[in-house]
Amino acid sequence: MKDNKRHTPDGFKDSLPRSYQFKLNLKRKIENIFYLSGYSPISSPMLEYAEVFEGTGSAPPRQMYRMIDREGDILTLRSDMTPPVARIAAANFTRSDLPLRFYYTENAFRCHQSYKGKAGEFTESGVELLGGGGAEADAEVIALAVNSLLAAGLTEFRVYAGHAGFFRGALEESGLPDEDRAAALRYMAGHNIAAAEALLRGKQMPYGVNELSERLNMLTGDAGILDGVGKLVHNETSARAVAALREIHGALADYGLSEYILFDLGMTGTLDYYTGAVFRGYTRGTGFSLLDGGRYDNLVKQYGQDFPAVGFSLKLDNLAAILDAGGESVSGGALIAYTREGRKMAFQKAASLRAEGIRTENSLTMGAPRSFYETEAKARGLSRVCYFKGGDA
Repeated sequence: MKDNKRHTPDGFKDSLPRSYQFKLNLKRKIENIFYLSGYSPISSPMLEYAEVFEGTGSAPPRQMYRMIDREGDILTLRSDMTPPVARIAAANFTRSDLPLRFYYTENAFRCHQSYKGKAGEFTESGVELLGGGGAEADAEVIALAVNSLLAAGLTEFRVYAGHAGFFRGALEESGLPDEDRAAALRYMAGHNIAAAEALLRGKQMPYGVNELSERLNMLTGDAGILDGVGKLVHNETSARAVAALREIHGALADYGLSEYILFDLGMTGTLDYYTGAVFRGYTRGTGFSLLDGGRYDNLVKQYGQDFPAVGFSLKLDNLAAILDAGGESVSGGALIAYTREGRKMAFQKAASLRAEGIRTENSLTMGAPRSFYETEAKARGLSRVCYFKGGDA
C-alpha cells in the first residue's frame, strides 16, 4: 500500500532548490522583457467561479478541478489565465483605458484522464494586449514571444504562425456538411493530420480545396507558402487570413525577427476562443510547444466589455526543463565560517555581503579547520570562504 504521506498526487510534483532557483531566474529574465516592453504585472485568484470559464472555449469542463463553496456556488482552480485576465479587464477598465498591456506568471491546473507525463499543475508566463486590433498588435505580441525565448537563453527555436480563419474558410468553400467540417477542424486542432486527410479524401469539393485537402502535411513553410497555398482557395475568409499573415510577416521583418518565424496554414488553435492569428513556439527535439498564443476578439465581451485582444502563454516548466534539466548550480557566493570569538564579526561580514547582493551562507559547524570549510563551500557551490577566528578573517 502506497504511503501517501511521502508522495504527491498524480500530475503534481515538488520543486527542489536547485531546479526551482533556475526556474525563478528564468521567470525574472522573461518578466523583465515583458516589463521593458510596456506591460504591467497582473494576478488573479487561484480559485474562480466556474462561470468565468464556461462557454469561453477554454479547457473543457472535464479537465477542470471543481469544488463547491459554503454558499453552494461551483468554484474551479484556474485552468487557463486568459479568461481571468479578460474578466479583470472587463470589470475594471473601459474603452478609454485602451490599450491595456498585462503580463503574468501564475500556476494553472488541469485534470487529465491519464497523466502519462502531463502536469496537473503548471506555471505559465504570458502577456495579454487588449484594445489593439489587427496585424500591428499581433506582430507586437509575436515579437515579444520571440524575444522572451531569446532572453531565456534559447537559440534554436521557431515560432509557427497561422490564422484561425484560413482552414475554416477553406472548409466553408468545400460545401461539406457541418458535421464533417467540425470534425476536420477538431482533427487539425489536435494535430491529427492523418485523420483530417482520411475524412476529406474522396469528398466532392471545388478543385482548389480538394488540392489543399491532399496537402495538409505540406502547409508549413516560409512566407512563400502564403502565395503558393493561398492561391488554392477562393473565399473571403481565407483571403483575409492570408492578407493578415502577410502584414504580420512585414512587421516582424521590421522587428528584425523574421528568421525565427515560419507559417502553418493548417493551424487553427487548440483553444476555441481564437478568432484570428494563432501561433506556437517549438524547439528542436521536443514534441510539445513551448508557447501558444493568438487573437481572441470575442472573449472579453462575454464579461461585459467588447475589447479586441491578443496574447500568449509560455510554458515555464517545459522551458526550464529544456534549458537546464539538472537545475542551476549556485554561482559565486560565500561561506561564512567562524569560532565563537569571531562570530560577531562574521555576522557583520555576512550582512555586508548580502547588502551587496552576494549570496552568503553561514556554516553551522563552529571552529573547524579551514580545509573543512573549503570542502563544505565546494559542495554547496560557493566560491569563497570567509573564516573569522576572533578578529582576522
